[in-house]
Amino acid sequence: MEASSSSIRLTVGRRLLLAHQSVDRVNLALGAVFFVAASLYLWLAAISVPISLHDGPGDRYNLLATAFLHFRLSIGPAPALVMHLANPYNPQQLATVSGGGTTDASKFNDDAMYHGQLYFVWGPAPALVLLVPLHILGFEPSPSFTDAFYGIAGVGFALAALRVVIRQIGDDLPLWICILAALALSLSSVVPFLMRTPTITIETLAGGYCFVMAGIWLAASAISRGGASRKRLLLMSLCFGLAANSRATLWLTALILIPVYLALRSRRLDRALVTWLVLPVGICFLLFLGYNQARFEDPLEIGSHYQLTGYEATTAPLGRLSYVPSSIGLYALTPPRFEMIFPFIHLDIPEAEPPPAMPTPEPTGGVLPMTPIVVFLIALPWLWWRRRTVLGPLGSLFLVIAGIGLILPILPAYWTWAPTERYETDYATLLLFSGLAAWLALSKGTSGYRRRMLRVGGGLLAAWGCATGFAIGFYGSDTALSVTHPAMWRTLEDIGSPVSTALAAAVGHPVIGIINAQYASYANEGYTALGTNVSQFSLTATEHAGFTVVSPDSQNVILSLGVSLRKGSQYGLRVDGPGGERASYSLPPGGGPVQIPVKLGIGLNRVTLSPIATPQDHPAAGTPVMLVFGWSLASGG
Repeated sequence: MEASSSSIRLTVGRRLLLAHQSVDRVNLALGAVFFVAASLYLWLAAISVPISLHDGPGDRYNLLATAFLHFRLSIGPAPALVMHLANPYNPQQLATVSGGGTTDASKFNDDAMYHGQLYFVWGPAPALVLLVPLHILGFEPSPSFTDAFYGIAGVGFALAALRVVIRQIGDDLPLWICILAALALSLSSVVPFLMRTPTITIETLAGGYCFVMAGIWLAASAISRGGASRKRLLLMSLCFGLAANSRATLWLTALILIPVYLALRSRRLDRALVTWLVLPVGICFLLFLGYNQARFEDPLEIGSHYQLTGYEATTAPLGRLSYVPSSIGLYALTPPRFEMIFPFIHLDIPEAEPPPAMPTPEPTGGVLPMTPIVVFLIALPWLWWRRRTVLGPLGSLFLVIAGIGLILPILPAYWTWAPTERYETDYATLLLFSGLAAWLALSKGTSGYRRRMLRVGGGLLAAWGCATGFAIGFYGSDTALSVTHPAMWRTLEDIGSPVSTALAAAVGHPVIGIINAQYASYANEGYTALGTNVSQFSLTATEHAGFTVVSPDSQNVILSLGVSLRKGSQYGLRVDGPGGERASYSLPPGGGPVQIPVKLGIGLNRVTLSPIATPQDHPAAGTPVMLVFGWSLASGG
């Protein structure tokens, strides 16, 4: 008996030790993923706009923080030149306002003007939570600091919530699955895309993302533990209120409080529980209504009808049910575009004609082709109904989260039609998190070959989402990084050159992979085309443009292109080849075709074009003098 008792104690002790080691490994793995994600977010934000605590006085959120500290809701009076326009809301008239400083139209683009005052359209919560305290301490951070702060904090809360899910499903899940799920949450959430272009629209999205992730973590923790302290319940409710006061569309996330209430209520109605869950978000809602009433004399007006923007907001046909089907289709199904050179994947502007008086679409990637792991969402109802023990009480939570994620894209689709990738931040992580939870649950709840298929298949889908999210983080809403940081971009291209060479070998001939030019126009060449989508570009007298040609082998080619010159000017063209060769080409008045022999080597070959001015030609700084178009490659002797 004693031997048997000792054996039992030893077995239990070993199991406890193994469980403890497993918990430590999962925590360590998620901590490592957080460090990698935080470093990437910080780096992407910093290379876009230098991170500083003192270089952001022109940032709109800093202006709002200053206004709050002076007990004002307006960020300042509208410039006199704008007020004197016949219709200041007309973008063509607004574009005529110039002169720099506060009268430059770009200084107040997207602000709302009402009764001669400029107001901040975006939600005030990110400024109240972060910037007002920093201003009190004497800091005015750059937008990249604000974006990185909220992005890093948000992914930290997301990974903490993932840890709750893993603990509920079982810490015996393979470690590689836990790591891959964490990487997917970090890279496939659109947040890396946000970090690349820190602006006011990005700051409000990053703030909303952070508050929602904090609320989900608190909700998952409370449901999993079967209870929560009063402070945690109040904080949870406050997080969803702050999210909604960052992005008005995020009011729907307050519905997450319903499964929390249902999981924690006693057999009788617990009035205290209702109070703690409803009070903070209710106060935030009343403040939201009062804030709008005080600014625009309408509790439901956030300023969209009074924006100084690229379309006439006062007369634009905002809010149409007819917009929803096509816009939702673009948000769901628009594929990314592939190219020969790092980062190999980027977003195109969808081929869709906007309704009259509506803005054109911006670069967008559909949720399904970009993050296909979300297809596991369809298993959530089955898991909740037939396999409740796997996700436990968290099943109801993720059903609600998934439902919110499916409804949220309808709101921007209804309001403005024009799809844009950054708006996917509001709902992409909700769908992604729910899909990952279902995948993890199925990976644990099945056995045999089905388990292997689910794990491997889901792992491939999650890995693809990581690759697409990582790639588009290098572009953001523009492709200017290759121009603003050419040396860094060249290094990244060189690192990826083996992949580029393999792609060229598969195609079987040299391809113009990318063109780096400051002022370029783009054409949609189709999603299967691996070449550049630049259709033409202009150069000033002091600029140059770079062609990067990917070749599967060494060969001679002819680069043909058309050149149009500024009227009355006389320019030549200097060409620096990939092997250090340099040649100059004279051009007839007005321009003409140019045939450039180029000796290619295996892999990446860079050709640089620069204007050569005659001594008597002195254009004003920034004036385009040369337009380049119609390029092609042909084999040459």
